[in-house]
Amino acid sequence: MIYAAGRYWGTDRELAAALGPDITPAMIRRYRERDGLTTIEGRSPLDEAATIEARKRRSTRGRPRRLDLASA
Repeated sequence: MIYAAGRYWGTDRELAAALGPDITPAMIRRYRERDGLTTIEGRSPLDEAATIEARKRRSTRGRPRRLDLASA
């Protein structure tokens, strides 16, 4: 992850690791395609991805994600 222009920027894999164990790089790519996540030279801002993730986590649409993957 790099710090530039007052924000942390990372690749899909870096953002997924920073956002939690139930977030995958594919989900970050979908945020870019469906939710307009800003991407410059293959990197996206962590704060923007976290905002999208929080909004999706609070949503009642779709299947609920589990936070405790160890009990699976």
